[in-house]
This record gives sequence, structure tokens and C-alpha cells, in this order.
Amino acid sequence: MTPTPASPTSRLDRVFRPESATVVGASTEPMSIGGRVYANLQFDFPGRLYPVNARAPEVQGDRAYASVDLLPEPVDLVVVMTPTPSVPGIIRSCIERGDGGAYIITAGFSESGPEGAALQDDIRTMSLEHDFPVFGPNCIGFTSTHRHITATFALFPERGRPTPGPVGIVSQSGGFGSFILNRAVDRGIHVGMFASTGNECDVDFASVLEYCVEDPELETIAVFAETIRQPDAFLRAVARAQELGKQIISVSPVVSEAVARAVMSHTASIVGSAEVYASVCQQYGVVQADSIESMLDYCRLLQERKPMKGRRIGVVTQSGGAGVLVASNATDEGFDLPELGPETQEYLKTLLPPDASAKNPIDTTAGTMAPDAYGKILQRLVDDDLIDGVIPIIWAGFNQQQVEQVADVYYGQEKPMAPVVAMEPGPLTALGVPVYDDPTRAVRALGVVARANEPMAWTSPSSFEPDAARASAVADLLAPVRAKPFVLESTAKEALAAYGIAVAAERVCAGEDEAVAAFEAIGGNVVLKVLSYDLPHKSDSGGLVLDLDSADAVRHAYRDLLHRFEGQPSTRIEGVLVQEMVGARIELALGLERDPVFGPMVAIGLGGVLIEIISRPQLLHAPFGIAEARLAVSRVADGRIGHAARGLDEAQQEAFAQGAVALGELALEHPSVLSVDVNPLLPTPGGMKAVDALLVLDGA
Repeated sequence: MTPTPASPTSRLDRVFRPESATVVGASTEPMSIGGRVYANLQFDFPGRLYPVNARAPEVQGDRAYASVDLLPEPVDLVVVMTPTPSVPGIIRSCIERGDGGAYIITAGFSESGPEGAALQDDIRTMSLEHDFPVFGPNCIGFTSTHRHITATFALFPERGRPTPGPVGIVSQSGGFGSFILNRAVDRGIHVGMFASTGNECDVDFASVLEYCVEDPELETIAVFAETIRQPDAFLRAVARAQELGKQIISVSPVVSEAVARAVMSHTASIVGSAEVYASVCQQYGVVQADSIESMLDYCRLLQERKPMKGRRIGVVTQSGGAGVLVASNATDEGFDLPELGPETQEYLKTLLPPDASAKNPIDTTAGTMAPDAYGKILQRLVDDDLIDGVIPIIWAGFNQQQVEQVADVYYGQEKPMAPVVAMEPGPLTALGVPVYDDPTRAVRALGVVARANEPMAWTSPSSFEPDAARASAVADLLAPVRAKPFVLESTAKEALAAYGIAVAAERVCAGEDEAVAAFEAIGGNVVLKVLSYDLPHKSDSGGLVLDLDSADAVRHAYRDLLHRFEGQPSTRIEGVLVQEMVGARIELALGLERDPVFGPMVAIGLGGVLIEIISRPQLLHAPFGIAEARLAVSRVADGRIGHAARGLDEAQQEAFAQGAVALGELALEHPSVLSVDVNPLLPTPGGMKAVDALLVLDGA
């Protein structure tokens, strides 16, 4: 009988919180990989540690065992570094013994070819059948500094350990993970946990991320992922981080297969998986860093746990040019540099040289000041209620006394401070103060701290409740056409209307008399459209006639359309749609695509035939609520959609957002719907109307 799987976090507890451990393949040579891992564990692991080495009676002073079968007790953590063919047998023995789980550092599995892949599959099968967690293979292990466990060769015993702290690091790549870890140590990042996941034959990146999010000692988790194998687990983790107020920082976009499968859909041509990952990160509050250094910049400031209550920053500099640069960067990050009050400025003038400026940025110039003046200036700035964060730009000529003044102010208050040091950062770094070598990097790091302390529009994925009656009605509507290449426009809009998306008044007609009757019933100008499963885009194929204003015009247009396609036997006409002519000053679009990794993504943007050229859409992962949709709408056209003279009023923006939510709900209630393209969606007084729609089902 297969055991019931444990929760994603408790399943990993014995590995990540072991009281006993063994290194299978422990070496007597301290500088070999097997020797370094054993030496790292031996250095400070507080539990019981057993080396396994078939050829040596002892390893680095400890009694060795010839195989795992001879160990005196079941152990929590098994680290495996033996030749590839031997690993499945070792895992089998560990399962039979009742060990807790294995970290396989050995390489040569799926990354090396079919034989290695077959061995990895054997390990995966055993792991899943017996609920025995296996990390790797082909990874570099992990370290948990809070628990004094260093089961990795990425660190050297003689270098010591990272300072325990609130930062976790999770990396699929071993080599890149090692680089990140060592750079973090050099940058003074307080790493509470580091874990690599390698080939992920069982435990994957998302599962380890979930574990780190639930760890009460970790508050910031930096991640490097090459692919997401369990998107549901990843989304659970990032959603849970939001609930707990923790920050995830990603240094890499995830590139999956191309999303655009339905070539006929405009939306499909503009939604790509790298954009999908970036959009998911934005929606769930994951910060994307563009480099390792940027990621570490953010971690360094976040680990100080100094909250930023607003977006007002104060700057102290010796260079007016540097102050201008910071002011420009601050605007890009949404910061304000408020002018200081008269009383503060008068006080600062008593400390500054005659030609200095007491405004914000405060420019001390290169003039002479009293020995304690810099500290007093900085202290007054952080004490000011107008200021939420501070950037001191420290130039040449700084002495140890001034360095200590900066450190005293830094540690004596709760506002975040990001010093920029133009020359030698060593003295401040030695005192544990975060230091940046570029004002732009300092401003961006403060920006991440500010975002981490701001409420965001966010809906838990678990909050969506399907509407069974609505879903059943639309399923019945779509079932007869499931095998068609796409759903006819009239049927697609009927489905959209069921979800509350307003559509243009229309009628499907089988003759010119019916078309004229439809024109008279609709009242006003109309559009005629050919309905055919051979014409996904009518405007591109001559199947559309606009702005008909009389019965005679409708009659003639109807005849012309039929005549146009009489000589095209490959085009079968299912009917002609008579639709009200909706005028609008701007064309919008809503789209739905199913990303191969993350599933349903709703695109919100400008519409029309130039959609791919003139606008990059906002993407939201379903489910999402009205708050996220409103925010996405506000970002359309670089935020100008609600401000330009021809933009949308508040009611129209609300209708646009409601339509996006509805499309997301349709996607969740109907997995058979692969894509939807509502383009154009036209603003009307007080709302929106869909005047064209293309829907593709999985039977196509």
C-alpha cells in the first residue's frame, strides 16, 4: 500500500533538520569533493555523523563504515557521492533501513544521456513509491546555518560559515548556486539557508521554495530557476510568501515552450513565456532582479529588517552631479525627494560649509566641516518625519571618525539607509553597514524595501469559487462545436455574455430578408460578417462590411458577401452575422492563452489590427480579482490609458477590468478553452462592448 504523502514542508524536515547524517562516499582527502563535504559537516554539525567508505577504516579521524547497511542506526540525512551506477542500490538500501531522505550530489544522470536518465528514473520511482525524499542528483548539496549543517562542497571549512540570518537561497543550478552563495558571503549577506536542487528527480525547486517560505527564520528568499516543473507548488509558495509578508527575489526569467499555439489568435502572437513568468512575478509580488549583484543588493538591505513607511528619501552628497543622478533614479522608482522644512534647513546650515546646500539633496561640497558635523547632518535627516529612507553618498577624504558616525546613525535608528561609497568601502563594510558602489543600485535597493512594505493588489488562488450553473450552461453551448477549428464569433460572444462581458447587439441570418429584419430590429447602422469555420479573421479575408445605414445597403452588402465567396469552394458559409455598428475613439483587447507552464493567462491591452505593434499587453494569471485587474488596466499604454484625452473614464476602466476577471473565470471553469481573443473591445458610454471574439477549444 502506498503511504499517504506528507505535507510539502514536513516531508523534507528530516533532511533539512537532521539529528543524524551519513556521507556515502566520504573521502580521506579533505580537498576532494567527498572529503570537503564530510569536513564541512564534521566542522560544526551537532548531530551524529557517520562516514561511509568501502576502502578506508576511518575518514578524517572518524570510524568509517563499508556500506550504509552497516550503519548503527537509521539516519535522517544521507549525502551520496558514489559512482553513478551504484546510487540506485544505495537509495534502495536507505529506504529499507528507514532513513529520512537523500541528497545525491553525484552527477552523470539525465544530464549525461539515456543510460543516466534510466538510472535517474529508477531512483524517482523508488522515491515516489516509498515517499522517500530525494534531492538532486547532480547538485551541490545544501547548508542551514541556523542548524549548523553544511552538506555541500560549495564552501570551505577554513573560510568559516555565512553569518546566520533571514536570507534563503534556492538554486536549480549547482555551479551558479555556488557562485551566488559565495558572492553572498563576500557581500555580507546573512544566509540562513542555501539549497541546490540539480536534476530534480523528486524534490524540485518549487518544493524547496515552499519549505523556505514556511521557515520562520527566513524572511527573504533569493531564487535562481531555469524552469518550473511544479507550477502549482511555485504559485502556492509565492502566494504564501505574500500572506506571511516575506519577499522572494528571482534573478532569472524562466523560459518555457512558446505559448503561441493558436496561430489565428492575435493574442497568441504577443504572449510569450518569458513575459508570462515576469507577469506572474509582478502579480504575486516576486521581485525580479536583472543580475546577481542586483539580487544581492536587495537581499543586503532587506535583511536589515528596517521598514520603509513611505517613498520619501533624503540624500547627503559632496557632489551636486551625484545628487542629480539620485534624483533622476528616485523618480524612476516612484520616490520623492521632499524639500526639508525651514527649521531643519537652518540647523543644517550651522553645520555645513558656506557654499553648501541644505536642501534635499543636501550638498556638503568639499568644504571643511567640524569633525562631528557629518554624523549630526545624517542624524537630523533620519530624524526628520518627512524622510522615510536615506542615501548618504560618501566621497574621498572620509576618515575613520566619520565612518563610525555613519555606522552609529545607521544602527541607532529604524529607517533604511543605503550608503554609497565612492572610494574604499572596507571600513564601513567591516562595521556591518550595507554599502553600494553606485547610486543607482542604492536607489533600486531602497525601491525593493519600499515595495516590500506596501500593500499590494493580490488575490489568493484558493479564493476562486466556480459557478456551477454558469459553467454547465456554457459547457452545453460549446460541446457541439468542440471539434471545430474554432468557435464561431456568434457562439463565442454568447459564451462571453454568460460571464457578464457585454457584447454588441447582433443576429445570425440565413437570408437577405432576415438580414434586413435584423437591421430594423437593431436600429441604427450595422455591420455584416460572414460566419465560416474557414475564416478565423474576417477583416483579413473580405468577410466584413462596415457601417451600413439602410435596408437597401444591407440587402446589397449581403448579396455581395455571398457572391464574393461563391467561387471559393474551400470556404463554407454557416451564416451571416448582422451586428450593431459600435463607434469608438480607441480599440481595446482582452485575450486568454494557456501557458504550458503556468496555465491560464489573461492579456489586457490596446486592440485593433496593430495590436502586436503598438502595445505590449498586461498579463494576469488566473484566478485574480478586480483589484489586480484594475491595476493592470491602469498600466495599459504605459499608464496613459486613463489620462490621455482619448483615454478611458473611470466607468470604462472598471468595465475593462471586470471583463478581464470574467475571462479568467471562464478559463478556470472551462479547461477545454485553449484561447480567447476579444478584439476589438470598444468603450461605450459607461462601459464596454465586445464586437469581435475568437475562441478555440482543445478539440480543434
